[in-house]
Amino acid sequence: MSNAKLAQKLVESLQLKSPPIALSFVREAPINIPRFDATVPAGCSFWRKAEQGVLYTDALDHVNCPVGMHAMGLPMSGETSEALMDLVVQMGETCYLDGAEVPHIPTVAGEKSGIVYGPLTDLEDQPDAVLLWVTPYQAMLLQEATKAVAWTANSGVPTFGRPACAAIPAAMLKGTAVLSLGCMGMRTFTEVAQEQLLAVLPQQALAELTDSLQLATTANQQMQQFYEQKQVSFNPFSA
Repeated sequence: MSNAKLAQKLVESLQLKSPPIALSFVREAPINIPRFDATVPAGCSFWRKAEQGVLYTDALDHVNCPVGMHAMGLPMSGETSEALMDLVVQMGETCYLDGAEVPHIPTVAGEKSGIVYGPLTDLEDQPDAVLLWVTPYQAMLLQEATKAVAWTANSGVPTFGRPACAAIPAAMLKGTAVLSLGCMGMRTFTEVAQEQLLAVLPQQALAELTDSLQLATTANQQMQQFYEQKQVSFNPFSA
C-alpha cells in the first residue's frame, strides 16, 4: 500500500486532526529534498514543521537539543557531547532526570548524516517511523489495531515518558507501536495540546496496519452499540 493511502486510512480510522508525519534516517543528503535552513530549539520542532512539507535536516540542525541527538543516534562533536553532560547535570539538579538513566535511553543505531521529515502522504519511500498526535481514545484504537494490548505472555502497552523523542528508537527496536506521554521540552517546542499523546509506528508495524485498523474500529463501533443498549436498560428514563 502506498504511503498516501496509509496516511488516509490513519486519518479516517482514527479521526486524526493532524496529518501523520514520517521520518527516515539517511546516510547522505537527498538531492531532491530541500534542506532545512533555519534554527530550532530541539529536534521535536521538526515534527510540526514537517506538517508543511518534506525537508532534510542534518546533525547540526539538531544540535540545540543534545538529548535528542543522542536518542536519534546523530553524530556529535566533542563540544556537543559536553553540552549533553552539562544538560544531564542540570536535569539532575532539578530532579527531572537521574544521570543513571542516560545510558538506558534508547538510540537509533547505524551511520547517518541526518533525517528526512515530512507528511507521510508525501514521502515516496517507506519511512523508518511514523508519528501521530493522538488522544487517549485514538491511542486505544491504535493499540488494539497493532495488537499491543493482547493478553499474552508478553502483553503490555509500551508507554514511555521523557525524553519524548526516545519513543522513536524504542519503537524501532521493539518493532511495535509505542506511546509517549511526552516531556516538557516536547510540549513546549511542539505546542501540542495537553490531552494529546505521541504515538510512534515503526516500519515493521506498517504493513498490516490497514486491515487491522478497520477491524479495530468496526469492533469498537459494535461494542459501543452493545454497551449503549445495555446502559439504557439500567436507566430507562435516559432513552
